[in-house]
Amino acid sequence: MKDNSKLVFTFILLGVLSACDSEQPHSAQLQSKRAPAFELNEHKTAGGMTHKRLFASYLYPGEKLSSKQQLDFWTGFSFFRDPWVAAPSATGNRDGLGPLFNTRSCIACHTAGSRAKIDEAGHILPLSLVVRLGSTDPSIKAVDPIYGGQIQPRAISYRLTDANIIKKSPYTDNLGEAWLDKSYSKITGVFADGEPYELLKPSYQLTKLAYGELAPHIGLSVRLAPNIFGMGLLNAIKTDDLLKQEDSDDIDGNGISAKYNRVPNVITQAIEVGRFGFKSKQPNLHQQVAAAFRDDIGITNSSFVDETCSKTQVACNYASAYGGHSLADLEIPDNRLDLTVTFNELLGVPPARNLNNKTVQAGRATFYQLSCQQCHTPSYVTDENYPVKELAKQTIWPYTDLALHDMGEGLADGVYEFNANGREWRTAPLWGIGLQKYKTGQQRFLHDGRARTISEAILWHGGEAEPAKKAYLALTKQQRDALIQFVKAI
Repeated sequence: MKDNSKLVFTFILLGVLSACDSEQPHSAQLQSKRAPAFELNEHKTAGGMTHKRLFASYLYPGEKLSSKQQLDFWTGFSFFRDPWVAAPSATGNRDGLGPLFNTRSCIACHTAGSRAKIDEAGHILPLSLVVRLGSTDPSIKAVDPIYGGQIQPRAISYRLTDANIIKKSPYTDNLGEAWLDKSYSKITGVFADGEPYELLKPSYQLTKLAYGELAPHIGLSVRLAPNIFGMGLLNAIKTDDLLKQEDSDDIDGNGISAKYNRVPNVITQAIEVGRFGFKSKQPNLHQQVAAAFRDDIGITNSSFVDETCSKTQVACNYASAYGGHSLADLEIPDNRLDLTVTFNELLGVPPARNLNNKTVQAGRATFYQLSCQQCHTPSYVTDENYPVKELAKQTIWPYTDLALHDMGEGLADGVYEFNANGREWRTAPLWGIGLQKYKTGQQRFLHDGRARTISEAILWHGGEAEPAKKAYLALTKQQRDALIQFVKAI
C-alpha cells in the first residue's frame, strides 16, 4: 500500500502538470521530471560548515573550524555587531561613521545574520530597506550625479561656517539625502482548487530630497538586506561550475536563460562573474563586505577609499575632512576589514530538518516536477583549491545557480546594474530560509521583502518562471503544502 500511494501521487501530479502544457510555450520542461534519488548528505546542507545544531540565530560558525578560526570569527563578529560613531572620537577603532549613511552597524540590517524587521508602510526614514539608484536607460551607464548609486537617509551633524564657502553653495548643512514613501496595494487571485490568495504590491517614492531632484534617467530599486549565512561557501564555488549553467540565449530551448553578470573587481580591475547582491553586482565576498561598509555605514577602506559625497554635497565633503579622513588613514584598516570578511566567510548554515518526513519527501518530488531546480540548483562541490581549506571540497546544498533570470514585469524595477537589466534578478539561495521566523521573529522574501510567505514568493514569479508558477497554481492544497514544507526544511 505504501508504494501504491506514492505511485498514485505521482500520476496525479503528472496529470496536473500535463494540464498546463497546452497553455505554456515552455511547459515541456514540466513533464515527467523525476526527483533524483535522495542523498543522506542533503541533511548537512553546508558539508563540514553545517551548524552542529539549531541555534537561536544564524550567527554561528561552521562546525569544521579550528580554535584559531573560531577566535577570528568572533573577533570579526565584534566589528559586524558594534555600532560606529562619528569621527573624531575617543573610540578610535569604531569611529568614521558617515558623513552619509544608512545605519550604524551591520547587524542593524542583518538581524541574527538574516533580514531585519521590514520598515512599515508610510512616510519613513528607512532602516532595513536600502534604496539603490540606477539607470533606466541602457545607453546611459552613469549613476545619479548628486546621489550616486544609493540613497543614504542619515547624516552626521555638520554645518558650514566659512562665509566664502557658504556663498558658493546653498547646502550649508550635511543632511540625510531623502525619505521614502512606501505603500501597498493588494492583488487577489485563486488557486485551481478555489483557495484564494492575496499578494502585496509595493509602491515607492522618494520625498524630502535634500539636494535637488534625481536625474531623469534614474530609477529606484528598493532592497531588503539579504541573509548572509553560507556566503563563504558560495564564494568557494568554482566559476567554471557556475558558467556551465549559463544559457543566456536559451540554446537548449527549455525556457530558462541563466545569465551571469560581469562586474569589475575593484582591486585588480579585472572583469569577473558577479555572485553577490540581488543583481550580482559584486564578484567576491571581500568586495561585498567592503562595499557595504562604505555605502551603508560610510566607512572607507582600501577597496573603496572615497566617501560617497558628491561635489554638490559640500558640507558632506567638509565633514569628511573634519573627521580626519585620508588615504593613509582609512576608517577601517585592512586587518579589521579582513577579520570582518573572515566572520562572514566562516558563517555556517543550519542543518536541514525533517527531510525523511513523508510530506517533505512528497514536496521534494514536487519541487523537481515543477523544474524549480533549473534555477535553484540544489548542490555543488566547492573548489578543492579554495584557500580556506575548511570551505574547500565541501558538498553543499544552497539551491541557487547565482545567475540572473528574467523574473517578469511584476518584480521588475526597471534599473540596470552592469549586465543585469530591469527585469533580471539573481536566484536567491533557499537553504535555511524556513527558519527566518524562528530566528528573527518575522519572515520576508524576495528582493524587497514584499512576500510574507514562501507561497507568496512563488506566486510573484514570472518571466522564465511563469510556467512553473502556473503549475504551482494548479496543484492541490495538499501538494502545495508539501512543497512549502520541503522548502522550509532545506
